[in-house]
Amino acid sequence: MKAIGNLILILMLGGCAAAPTLEELEDQALLTGDWSQVEKRERTIARRQAGEPIDCANGYVSYCETRIATTRCRCVSRSAMRDMFRQF
Repeated sequence: MKAIGNLILILMLGGCAAAPTLEELEDQALLTGDWSQVEKRERTIARRQAGEPIDCANGYVSYCETRIATTRCRCVSRSAMRDMFRQF
């Protein structure tokens, strides 16, 4: 039981890993001339705000959740989706 608690803690801490802000990415792009990361972040932000499903690889489907006025979409394997619905 303690191992499960430790695993959950490790996964939660991994989700809190620091990512550069959009402003930091812009500063870096000004220095390097490579704006691809800035554009990628802006597309991600726009997708989250729009709540649009994302394109997923073969064998995966888009799964979106709305929580407190924010919608997050991610790719989930079809087998994982089947397993989620079997629980109900």
